[in-house]
Parts: sequence; structure tokens; C-alpha cells
Amino acid sequence: MNIRNNIKILVLILGFYSCKENKHQNNTNEITQNISSDLEVDHLNIWVENPTKAKEKLVQIGFTAIPDSLSQIHKGQGTAGRYFNFLNGYLELIFVYNQNELEENINKNKDLDFRARANFEKNQASPFSIALKVKDYKVEKIPFEKVRYHQDWMEENANIYSAKNSRTHLKEPSIFVVYPEIESNRFETLADLKNIPDEYALWREFYKHPNGAKKITNILITSTDLDLKTETIKAANGIENLTVKNGTEHLMELYFDNNVQEKSFDLRPELPLVIYL
Repeated sequence: MNIRNNIKILVLILGFYSCKENKHQNNTNEITQNISSDLEVDHLNIWVENPTKAKEKLVQIGFTAIPDSLSQIHKGQGTAGRYFNFLNGYLELIFVYNQNELEENINKNKDLDFRARANFEKNQASPFSIALKVKDYKVEKIPFEKVRYHQDWMEENANIYSAKNSRTHLKEPSIFVVYPEIESNRFETLADLKNIPDEYALWREFYKHPNGAKKITNILITSTDLDLKTETIKAANGIENLTVKNGTEHLMELYFDNNVQEKSFDLRPELPLVIYL
């Protein structure tokens, strides 16, 4: 009789802990889903050593580049970019513009990864950055450890938040969150470019590509020796149309318009990038 009672008690205890564990797992899944729904890709960066050559590779396959004269210099940061706009984001080829300014910035912001990423050819760091935006922006909604960053080219009291991992886990793509005022513009169709004010009408042309590309519809980033269990990568892999995975080389694959043209362009070795149109 005592043995039978003990068995009943044991079954009840195991059932209690099983329910508790299931509840915990459900809560974990719910948190992950909330994280995913709050984050979106704003734009993508690729660090390059020769921006002219890298830009030309993209122009040769039918992309329209923003003219160098209109491209942003990141004042106080020591970097500049070459840009390609799309209806739902943009691609930036980022490079060192002023080495002394870069070093001064690094000395002020020792938790950031600019030097390491700029030296990707020597240290095998990932040359990719993923800029994220947060729906209904609040800093508290960023789901990973972060480092606050302000620079001269930003609005007063505005900050970018870089993942702390990006400085210590160089095999990961660098990940940061932009503030609402610098989020990229979004357009549903080319016709919606009319919403750009007439005084900036010239910029409408930079969204129109001879190869027909309109929207980035899938992003696949491969890194070497990647830890997929870090909070940063788990958050990235919860974002719609973004996958970060392990592989034998650093590579970015961008799909446009669901690969409707069934074309592909491999831009290696000049750029670690494959384009699908």
C-alpha cells in the first residue's frame, strides 16, 4: 500500500515539473517571437578596401549607384560609404576614408569594432554589418547586450546601439540598431517614389536599376566558426527573410524580388557577394 502511494506521489511530482517546464518553454518561445516581430533589417554593409572597384562590380551587373559626390562621409568616424538604394533598404560599401580619424574614434570608443572590421583581410573577421531597426522604437526592446555610440554626423542626443558581441565575436556579422531619424526610406512600388519631395527629385532615380531589381526579399549571410547560440545571432535569425549560418567562407547572398528573373551573379573575389535577380 505504501509503495503504491509513493508511486502516485512520484507521478504527481513528475507531472508538476513537466507542466512547469512546458510552461517555461512556451514562455521562451513567446519571447523569441516577440523579439523577432520587433526587429527588421534596415540596411546592410560590406567592408571593402577598394570602394571604386567594388562599386563597379555592382554597376556592371545593372545596379545604379548613388554618385560619390552625394555619398555620405561619416564625420568623426573616419569612414565613408558607396550606396545602392532599393525600395526596402540599401546596401552600403563601407571603407576607411581617413585612417587618423578612424584611430581617434577607436580610442574614444574602445568597445566598438571599427578597426577589427576594417582589417578583415588580415584577421578573417566578418566584413558584413547588419543594421536593424526596432518597430515602435524603444532602446529597451533591443534584445542583446549593447554599446551606445554617438558621433559628430548624428543628430544631437541621438545614438546608435551596437551589439557588444560585435567587438568580441569577430566571426559574427557586426550588428547594430539605428534610431528612427536615420532609418532607410520604404516604398511599396516605384510609383511611390513620387512621395519624395520635388526638391529631392534627383534621388528618385537612384532607386531605379537597369537590371530590374526593386526589393531585397531574402538575405543569407555565411560566416566561419560561428557560434549560433549567442543572443545576437539568435535575435538575427528570428528576423523575417534573414538567415545567418556557418560555412567555409564569409559570404553574403542577396535575393531580389524572389529571384523572379532566375538570374545570379557571383561577384567574388572582388566582393564576397552573390546576387540573385
